[in-house]
Amino acid sequence: MRVLVSADLEGISGVVHPDQIYPGSEYYKETLQKWSQELTAVISGLREAGAEYIVINDAHNHMRNLNNAMVPNATIVSGWQRPFSMMATIDEGYDACLFLGYHAMAGSRSTLSHTYRPRIIRQVFLNKVPVGEVGLNAALAGFYNVPVALISGDEEVCFEAEALLGKQLITVQTKRGLSRYSALSYPFEVTLKNLKAGVTKALKEKDKLKVYKITSPCTISVVFSEPNHADACELIPNVKRISDNQVEFTNQLYPVVFKCFLAMGTLAASRDDVVT
Repeated sequence: MRVLVSADLEGISGVVHPDQIYPGSEYYKETLQKWSQELTAVISGLREAGAEYIVINDAHNHMRNLNNAMVPNATIVSGWQRPFSMMATIDEGYDACLFLGYHAMAGSRSTLSHTYRPRIIRQVFLNKVPVGEVGLNAALAGFYNVPVALISGDEEVCFEAEALLGKQLITVQTKRGLSRYSALSYPFEVTLKNLKAGVTKALKEKDKLKVYKITSPCTISVVFSEPNHADACELIPNVKRISDNQVEFTNQLYPVVFKCFLAMGTLAASRDDVVT
């Protein structure tokens, strides 16, 4: 059995502020240690469930946070820029994927909520349905017929995932957000136990897993923080301007839509001007 783990950082236990998740901060090393422990628990559960090939996709920020010592007995994908970003290497060869340490979509009243580009992207819609990183990434997995087996993160992202992917999805809540920069984190030992048990259960009952499919053609609509972000995206062929700060793109193939979304984010970031 082959499993892809897309591992983000904002949703792990105890993380409530950007100071904890970026290199150079005095708290960064401590956060990585917790991340390593959560990943180790997940890998242990996957092995127990019979997974033979495990890929850990470092899906946070510059994507150079993990090393082999932090995640023993697994293959690591690291570095940016790369195809499919947080879902790099996804294809039909995987039996399942997991989303570890995820956060809720931009605009949610949730700890560190955002969608790919915190300062730039305000909202994203797939076929008029509001989505965050959970929906965007699950749709890509679904295109390749790979089900999402488990999601971990704060309470809000777990609710978001269940609403989109179904109540059968196993979720592990690491904390409950009290505000954008505050949360009630559950006992870490309990979280580690729940991660291992949840992964094992999900994989042993993989016949119950559902693949998330979106209809084709697919239209992605992105609302940016400022008009200059949308200005940059109009350089992409077939991207349409909908309003001052909103663009959309349609294609029959979701991977093409997903890559266009990534390109939009990159171009918009290049025009993230300081307004004086």
